[in-house]
Amino acid sequence: MTGKSAIDFPPLNDDVLDDAHIERGPRLDCLLCGNRGESLYAALADWVFSVPGDWGLRRCSACELVWLHPQPSPHHISKLYSCYYTHRSAPDTRFDSLRQRIRQYVLARMGYTVEAAGGGLLPWILSYAPARARAAALDVMNLPASETGALLDVGCGNGQFLMRMRSLGWTVSGVDPDPAAVAYCQSQNLEVFCGAIRNLPESACYDAITLSHVIEHVSDPIELLRECGKRLRSQTGRLIVTTPNLDSLGHWWFRKYWRGLEVPRHLNLFSPRGFSGCVEKAGLKLTALSTESRMARMIYVPSAYGKNGAQNVGERSDFSAKTKIAGYLFQFLEDGLISLKPNTGEEIFGVCAAPAKL
Repeated sequence: MTGKSAIDFPPLNDDVLDDAHIERGPRLDCLLCGNRGESLYAALADWVFSVPGDWGLRRCSACELVWLHPQPSPHHISKLYSCYYTHRSAPDTRFDSLRQRIRQYVLARMGYTVEAAGGGLLPWILSYAPARARAAALDVMNLPASETGALLDVGCGNGQFLMRMRSLGWTVSGVDPDPAAVAYCQSQNLEVFCGAIRNLPESACYDAITLSHVIEHVSDPIELLRECGKRLRSQTGRLIVTTPNLDSLGHWWFRKYWRGLEVPRHLNLFSPRGFSGCVEKAGLKLTALSTESRMARMIYVPSAYGKNGAQNVGERSDFSAKTKIAGYLFQFLEDGLISLKPNTGEEIFGVCAAPAKL
């Protein structure tokens, strides 16, 4: 949802995009346990970017994993992203300056040497508000200055996160399947490779690997986690993952119109339990797991439009003031609810470690 993250599909090419037909095949069974899934939603349409076709989601009652059914063939997955650009930054909003000043105060408390926020009393006060402080920390994937080292961002998109981390002293690299996104990153003097993490040598070693809304886009999330684990520094390396949360307030509120479903680009979806199962099967150790509310407003607004029958919502920025205000109220509600029901945030945030290498 935030930059292209489909890390296992071939690069886009004009021959593929000229053909509107998408080959699909059934996927009936759970990746984790092999049990036959049950229908969660049927006859879903892509109201975000209008990829053609009817799609469904199946759910494993044992593992809580949810997956797209039918699934596009590997050679046709790139068609799902014909309008999904990764080298464009999000449009500025009137609150960006305030958020930046709040972030500076939070980063300073995380040990980073940053320019003085210089924004007066309000951003300093807000930087101590739990929801705002947590959102600012997640802008750097909650990585403190004390852990600064080599970082790999998988599915790095336009490189915005890499540039932020480089400015804070990290040695950064990225990998992405989109040649246009890679070219843009390289124009910003970033070390970014075109392809998937499996294309990087296993001898590569990173202190931190980040998967920001990537895992839901791949057909085999367990294999992706394994590939990341192979490239983590033994014992001290950390794999940090964010992904939409099926147990969220937003999914309960909007059901099949929840923006986090994003059929057909999200091939797998997770609850905290389902995500934990994937991590365990990949041979990694889950060291921290939480759900986060920072995306509540971003989820609410397009979901409300989708529920009201809007199409091509992913291309829109002209949302009504009434819906935007409702989005802020929804954010406020989720910020409060998450303290009472920790699994209701829109986003799963997980930290994983690789086992010691023999």
